[in-house]
Amino acid sequence: MLQTANSPSWLGDVFDAELTPVVQVSSGVQVWRIADDKSEATISAQFQANAGEYHRRYSASDHFERLFRQALDQTGVAIAQAPRILDLGSGSGVNSIVPCLRLFPGAQAIATDLSVELLTMLAGYLPQLEAQDSVACVVMDAMGDYVKAEAFDLVTGAAILHHLLNPEQGIQAAARALKRGGKAIFFEPFDGYGLIALAYGRILDEARRPFRRLDRRITNALSAMAKDIAARTQPDRDAPHFPYMDDKWLFAPEDITRMAKAAGFSEVQFIAHNDHASLFRDTAAVQIRLATGLTELRLPDWANTILDAYDAALPGIVKRRMMFEGTIVMTKGE
Repeated sequence: MLQTANSPSWLGDVFDAELTPVVQVSSGVQVWRIADDKSEATISAQFQANAGEYHRRYSASDHFERLFRQALDQTGVAIAQAPRILDLGSGSGVNSIVPCLRLFPGAQAIATDLSVELLTMLAGYLPQLEAQDSVACVVMDAMGDYVKAEAFDLVTGAAILHHLLNPEQGIQAAARALKRGGKAIFFEPFDGYGLIALAYGRILDEARRPFRRLDRRITNALSAMAKDIAARTQPDRDAPHFPYMDDKWLFAPEDITRMAKAAGFSEVQFIAHNDHASLFRDTAAVQIRLATGLTELRLPDWANTILDAYDAALPGIVKRRMMFEGTIVMTKGE
């Protein structure tokens, strides 16, 4: 990589491609782009014109830090001291870069995304984190081969693979970037969501009975979520609408394992995020809030009773086996 003014000095150690400036925030931190990038990858409006709303709705640094810690504690994997980190699909960085800076002192990280708007947000608050010299924001298709092979100790991705047309390419990109023995950590949704889709269907059926009232906004949200879960479970990637879906996949662990082994990972571990007694009730509340943007909407007691029945029928071990969301920890072969 050609030396680029105002860039962290270590960037030349991890990039094969030349970087060109895109925007500089008021603090002087630069957002970069791959020069002569030929990628045709695209993103939807929620990551561009609506980037601020997306950032507001989905920012959860403390939550994702807990998930990182949970993954490290339960798997026992060791991350190199002061690791070099490649973060795929960073967005504004709050759910991946910020937790990594807290967890891994001395880390150097590349934050990648196709959204200039979201990376500009990250660049804006890097000085508050005293991380302007340890994090570089680069607009790029993380599925490309712009970074040097075997240059990183850790690859991370907070809910990125399920957005990809071909998630195997994301896993392959992670394997290529990692040193031998390096780790990849991804947080993703899984096909266990089919269970809560059944519960939503039951609630919608019950709402058609006399004396059962359900707010129209909740009815629309539950119906849309049930359809979304069905569309993302073993989806047909050749379907005409598939490329235009923002969220494309609910993964089966077996499929992730197959992709990881094909990419050169020697070990794949899964950690379910939740197995608590009120998982169905809590998940429904969060999904309704995210779908509507409203915090005041509440399911009626009779609907929560249906959700509680699903929770009561499924012990923690089953919830872990048929997880809604989970962490994937992959180790590259030596």
